[in-house]
Amino acid sequence: MLKKFLFADLDDTLFQSRRKCPPCDGLVPVAYLKDGSAHSFATPAQDNLLALFQCEMTVIPVTARNADAFQRVRLDFPHGGIMDYGGIIITPDGRPDAHWLERSAARGAHSFAALDAMLHQIAAHAAANGAAVRARLINDFDIPLYLCAKSREGDERALDAIEAAVRRDCGEGGLPLRVHRNGNNLAVLPDWLDKRHAVEYMIECLRREHGEIITIGMGDSLSDIAFMSACDYALVPRASQIATRLEAA
Repeated sequence: MLKKFLFADLDDTLFQSRRKCPPCDGLVPVAYLKDGSAHSFATPAQDNLLALFQCEMTVIPVTARNADAFQRVRLDFPHGGIMDYGGIIITPDGRPDAHWLERSAARGAHSFAALDAMLHQIAAHAAANGAAVRARLINDFDIPLYLCAKSREGDERALDAIEAAVRRDCGEGGLPLRVHRNGNNLAVLPDWLDKRHAVEYMIECLRREHGEIITIGMGDSLSDIAFMSACDYALVPRASQIATRLEAA
């Protein structure tokens, strides 16, 4: 029997923040803030679905979270995972994949200047628009990887003008950056950083180890489509960004 591997996004796929949860009983806290308070929850359906997946296949998380945020997810993923939009791969022993770490470090060094400049531009745009937006450069294992900007008040409309300005800056400046928006999360990523590349690398490694395998990709965001397309099959949550786009097509 062929081994089966599920590459699964985390936030808004296997769980979500409390405000995004549907009205139901039995929510399970699964991810926490730095102060220890529960922030993200799985519905009973999500909780049972993950249990089913873990009984039938190897589940490998594919997330934008960095190592610190990933460690605050209280779910068991003993087979490693992909973090930082594909910038870091964690092996089953909990250490970063050395080859992939070297690759990301070299590319991160080249993209730092563009990210740092954009970080200052986002701050300037936020000030000009009177928007309470927090923007920061996400580093992991001493590698500068991408930018993340969010409204401090959870007001997604506050990000609209910032997003438009950032897209304009990237286009007019010919910067090697791409912009992704999903709700109250605005991400600016260097062109080399992509979940798909990390998933393809892991699939290649798994096939060398196990021979022919079955791969499934699961995600909610438009930025997940690329890595899901690298898998044999794809799963999409209802009412996700991908599902909404498909319904409108």
